[in-house]
Amino acid sequence: MNRHIVILFVIVGFTVGLTLYLKKPSIDLVQGDSLKNAVSGNIQLPSSLPLSNQSIKQSKFIHNMANQLQNKHGHEIHQPSVQMIMQDFRDFIKEQYPQDYSYIFRTIVELAFPEYAQAILLLITQMDEYDHWYSQNLLSLNDLDPLSKRGTIWQKRHEIFGDLAETLWQKEIDQAQEKRQTVQQTIEVLNQDTNMAMEERLYILQNTLDELYPEEQTHFTLNKGVIANVYFQLESVQKDLSAMSIEERRAALAKSREQMGFSQTDIEQLAKEDDKKQQRWDNGYQYMSAREQLTQRYEGDILKEKLDQLRSEYFKHEAPTIKAEEEAGFYRYTRPRLFGSN
Repeated sequence: MNRHIVILFVIVGFTVGLTLYLKKPSIDLVQGDSLKNAVSGNIQLPSSLPLSNQSIKQSKFIHNMANQLQNKHGHEIHQPSVQMIMQDFRDFIKEQYPQDYSYIFRTIVELAFPEYAQAILLLITQMDEYDHWYSQNLLSLNDLDPLSKRGTIWQKRHEIFGDLAETLWQKEIDQAQEKRQTVQQTIEVLNQDTNMAMEERLYILQNTLDELYPEEQTHFTLNKGVIANVYFQLESVQKDLSAMSIEERRAALAKSREQMGFSQTDIEQLAKEDDKKQQRWDNGYQYMSAREQLTQRYEGDILKEKLDQLRSEYFKHEAPTIKAEEEAGFYRYTRPRLFGSN
């Protein structure tokens, strides 16, 4: 009888023990009070919970990373530019834990920056979208001239990030502004130095633009156009060209364009365009002189009629355009004459 009772107690004890074991909770990461201790750098794992070595290692990693991020970026995480660098940190997590990186990264961010976690995660999602678009369109972007490429990129940035785009790429904007200031300073120096030879001014301008915008060199047409536009608007250059005879000026323009890299065919074509522009300016000067005489002799409706006749005589089919410009207060032939440009 006693023997049967002992056996019965053994069976009951084994059954209860097995039941308790099977119902024991299984967790992967430390939670509750242990989580708080871990964030402070003092991870405490409940001895009653069966954690694998991998789970313990992962928990320590999460809490140590959260603690480090908080210490390093807690004072500046409100800045979108700082939030953006969390994308690189996410990629680091992915290398360490390729299977669980998404959950681990989110947990770290929520522990380190609970107030900004959602903003950070949203920004990184947007950055992933932008990076994907950029990689998918890189070849077509590289086929564009630099100006069009920058315009396309900024259009996409505004599409994805809105007004935040300027904040995220403020460094790029500042660098562009510095380049523009350097170019402007160079132009001011070249404008003021009237003793410098034309080819020397052009060399300095070309060298400055080449150093600041090396990417432009793969698009020679744009590069030449930019340099020509800037160079022929220099007051010192226009002063030299204005003092020349027609033949001297034609030779000087050809020499400058050759220095810019224009082909002989382009130089000859541009020379023909220069001649046509000069004819228009000569015609315009004559018109303005005749117009001045009419305004001194007539007024009212008679003056209007005389001016209509004069414009038709000098400008033919362009007369309505000239009239509209003058009614708006614009007189195109009182503008500065820029040889090689207008």
